[in-house]
Amino acid sequence: MLARELVAELEFENRGADLDKPVRTIVSDTRSEVSGAVFVCIAGARFDSHTMAAEMVRRGALFCVCDHEIEASVPHLLVPDTRAALSLLWSAWYGHPERAFSTIIGITGTNGKTSTSLMIRQILSHASYRCGVIGTTKYIVGDKEYDAPLTTPDPEQLFRYFAEMIENGLDTLIMEVSSHSLAQRRVEGIPFTVGIFTNLTQDHLDYHGTMEAYRKEKEKLFSLCKLGLINADDPASGYFLESAACKTYTYGEKAGVNFCASDLTLDALGVGYRYLEENAEQGEIRLAIPGKFSVYNSLAAISCARLLHVDFRTCREAIERMPGVPGRMQRVPDTGNVTVLLDYAHTPDALENVLSSVRGFCRGRILCVFGCGGDRDHTKRPIMGRIACSLSDLAFITSDNPRTEDPEAIIRDVLLGCAGYENKYRVVCDRSDAIRAALDEARDDDVVLLAGKGHEQYVIDRTGKHPYSEKAVVTEYFKTIGKAQA
Repeated sequence: MLARELVAELEFENRGADLDKPVRTIVSDTRSEVSGAVFVCIAGARFDSHTMAAEMVRRGALFCVCDHEIEASVPHLLVPDTRAALSLLWSAWYGHPERAFSTIIGITGTNGKTSTSLMIRQILSHASYRCGVIGTTKYIVGDKEYDAPLTTPDPEQLFRYFAEMIENGLDTLIMEVSSHSLAQRRVEGIPFTVGIFTNLTQDHLDYHGTMEAYRKEKEKLFSLCKLGLINADDPASGYFLESAACKTYTYGEKAGVNFCASDLTLDALGVGYRYLEENAEQGEIRLAIPGKFSVYNSLAAISCARLLHVDFRTCREAIERMPGVPGRMQRVPDTGNVTVLLDYAHTPDALENVLSSVRGFCRGRILCVFGCGGDRDHTKRPIMGRIACSLSDLAFITSDNPRTEDPEAIIRDVLLGCAGYENKYRVVCDRSDAIRAALDEARDDDVVLLAGKGHEQYVIDRTGKHPYSEKAVVTEYFKTIGKAQA
């Protein structure tokens, strides 16, 4: 592809770049091979690669893309924002695949994105849409599934997956849109049909700094879509409704919303509610995934499908066949009279919600195993400690992806919120040991909640990323118990 074709849709001033040369690739990492490439300079929190522009050209880059002034002798294009330019360049490189989808749905919010996205896929697939998914647990491209290192991948991967989806005949894209991706403009230029806001609670303050900044990043989705669907029961909903540049609709339990869940029933087998549109009842919904959050996730999914003119009967049939979401209130089989649940709850609000849901059906005690991730928001650690101790009968405080931090130092932060609950927690730093200790403690009718990792099949520490399965730890424990009893 000629450089002129690649940059055709960018807003730029040309500062000596030859646009009639063929481009080998697009590069934004100074460690990459740049010969024959367009190098996009990114100003990060710790390093600004604009300072390496001359070096990149010396190493063979055709020219650089910059958003502030550099040495005049370096051939470059001056653009308003290089992060946005990077996304637009990869879109052009792959032939603008995002434009070939008939429907694109983006979901943002602190919690519920994954469950909502998979529920939407369940409904739309039942309605004969051919859906691809970009999200936290996996990227689904036709019959293929890929591991998901990021909720919303970097632009090169993102548009490559889009292109693969189009090649496989998919017509609908459902994607989780993280606050990081909005802040870093990874989704620039994507024409969202529907944008969904689930909720806003404390998370990622290590990156955004304040809740206001975090919220404002999420609000950006609603400048990119035709229709907005807002959880009206969330305290932040007013900000989203006021700032949205698109036509908006609301969902929730409160009166006056466009899509309403009424007369809720919650039990160990799932949730049920009456579904109303503009105050007119459409029918009953029953979903075999316990927890009040399942009401909101399914309501958002059904509401989205209805905005796309999927008939209610199809929505109900599909949602009632929903098998569950990996790592979200997922029951581990073959654990006798003890219920063992895996859940991804890793924020204060998510942990509170899942523990409250379990309390609603648990006939015995709740034993909660949880930790907090390293190199992430420190302020939520004592909050989660308090929630775990106050809402469970016994908490096992342990490690969870410590990354570069000392696991014991993270636990000390958690314990700041456990004052006054000294008889309601134990510290077991090794996560596998903590799981086994909780299972040793468990009696008939108890629920052991393993919170924080959910679908993850790895642990990240200062030495890197290693395979790890909580489900395997639990399964091996009960196999060992069975052999001992035999």
